[in-house]
Amino acid sequence: SSVVPVEIFSMFTGAQLRDIICGNPEIDVELLRRVVEYEGYTENDTVITYFWEVLREMTTSERKLFLQFVWARNRLPLKASDFEAPFLIQKDTKDMNENGDFPLPSASTCFFSLTLPEYPTKDELKQKLLFAIENVTTMESDFVTNDAEISEGWRGL
Repeated sequence: SSVVPVEIFSMFTGAQLRDIICGNPEIDVELLRRVVEYEGYTENDTVITYFWEVLREMTTSERKLFLQFVWARNRLPLKASDFEAPFLIQKDTKDMNENGDFPLPSASTCFFSLTLPEYPTKDELKQKLLFAIENVTTMESDFVTNDAEISEGWRGL
């Protein structure tokens, strides 16, 4: 109640209030597409077309993993004007490695950016992207607390 006056809660349904405070639980790919900027790619590049197709084909839980991968969040704001920064897709300039395999995509959560190699097929892009989002160490895993630290709380600092 110190952030949002309790008196206004009755103006909204539970779902509306949840969406306003927490963001939309569904990942709207078209909303994300409206806030994207490209570096080294254009909207019409084949790999970018593959990327958006793959993202649309993902399940909601896979899209949440993707957002966690690129932004350390699992929900989008409700509208484009609520984004603090654009979603950036950068071209990865690394070539195939010595065994003829492309590198995995990488991300910078601080800058809400994805570095994407120019995969030759949609299938390869999907395979690499899913592997990356399903196997990344999340920011929540950077610092692991134990039960004693949790019970001490801020007094332990």
